[in-house]
Amino acid sequence: MRAAAFGLALLAGGCASSSVVLLNGEGSNPVGAVAVIDPRTGEDMQLIDRAGGRLIVAEGRQSLRTMDATEAEKKYGALLADLPEPPKTFVLYFPEASTALALESIQARNALLAEVARRGAGVDVQIEGHTDRVGDAADNDRLSRQRAEAALAMLAPLGLRDNITRVVGRGERAPVAGHATADGVEDPVNRRVEVVVR
Repeated sequence: MRAAAFGLALLAGGCASSSVVLLNGEGSNPVGAVAVIDPRTGEDMQLIDRAGGRLIVAEGRQSLRTMDATEAEKKYGALLADLPEPPKTFVLYFPEASTALALESIQARNALLAEVARRGAGVDVQIEGHTDRVGDAADNDRLSRQRAEAALAMLAPLGLRDNITRVVGRGERAPVAGHATADGVEDPVNRRVEVVVR
């Protein structure tokens, strides 16, 4: 997953005490931050940006402490167990200026179809097309969308239903980490479709 989630929490005024906890994200990774706002003044009271961070506000005083993983599991285990399964991302690659799938992506294609079938009812799929920085940005926007649509056209006869699938083109704007290049530089790693299964 990508950008960190950012949430706002308003602590209820007039209560004996209120608390806010930032739990671990998918795969026990810390994700995001919570800004705690004073409901009377609208001012920031505290930023919680570490997994397990817990702010307790009682009678106008605040206390920030950290819950360890064992304590969080004990207190919030049932809630965490009911959360949806984390998404899985499968990457399909394409030759330059092409919407035909590269041969080395066949195994990833088969794995993503198996994951969609395993998740069953309620599964959601997003197909995101990407390009490298060779060519015009507007052309790359079109090509990335075409790649995503080509991936759906290839996957549909193999059982991927279009009513559970969204298709988007990201052009050259979202390179793989560590593969941001100058304009005009070819990079096969960025000529890809990412299929996110939720």
